[in-house]
Amino acid sequence: MPHSLPEQGILLRIFIGDSDQYGKTPLYEAIVLKARELRLAGATVFKGIMGFGKNSRLRAAKFVELSPDLPVVVEIIDTEEKINAFLPFLDEVVTNGLVTLEAVQVVKYVGETPQEKG
Repeated sequence: MPHSLPEQGILLRIFIGDSDQYGKTPLYEAIVLKARELRLAGATVFKGIMGFGKNSRLRAAKFVELSPDLPVVVEIIDTEEKINAFLPFLDEVVTNGLVTLEAVQVVKYVGETPQEKG
């Protein structure tokens, strides 16, 4: 059964570092795998080339030898109910970062299901 989204959804945005871990797994990967396990609508990971956070330490791709921990953003959009059910997991695994929520209007959400790809 294809996953559908209502017109109004919630965008969950998680700002972490690419060296953050959950056990032996990169944290961004653990977040995406958990979102998939819980059948959230989808998740995307973006790696930043420059940024700073609460401690104001600059991280930039051009200073790789000085900054091995580039910024990473994980975005997930789904219903408010499903996002709220996912938040306790993030509370457990995100020990250094920022988690935000915002209302979004879903204009279109289409794609092949694994069965359709055959």
